[in-house]
Amino acid sequence: MRYLTKEELIFINRKTVAMHGGQYIEPYNFLNESNLDYLIEVVQSEMFGESLYPTLSDKAGLYMFNIIANHIFQDGNKRTGLEASILFLDLNGYRINKSIPKETVYLFTIRVASGESSLDECQAWFASNIVEEYLQNP
Repeated sequence: MRYLTKEELIFINRKTVAMHGGQYIEPYNFLNESNLDYLIEVVQSEMFGESLYPTLSDKAGLYMFNIIANHIFQDGNKRTGLEASILFLDLNGYRINKSIPKETVYLFTIRVASGESSLDECQAWFASNIVEEYLQNP
């Protein structure tokens, strides 16, 4: 399984702020860098030889939820959380189902940001809305 690195997550944040506007505070736009370090560790963590987050959807939800809810960056957390999840899925051969309207993805992201969606709900959303890449592009 391919996980995202700290450098990749920082790059995603820099890119999304540059593309969509906002404030990027050099050098890395951190608000809570320790939360990013925690995310990178916990997404790969195991207990008694078993992954704490065994499925791709668990991990995608964890990336999104933690970046957004823990305010890792000064700005761009919603965009970074969503983009990190999408990239993680893509690197592992999955994607959000193309039949899901962009408005639905947007509203889901806002629910996470407003605290209306728990980590479990976020992971369940990904479980219901991702597909293997080859199934969409035969």
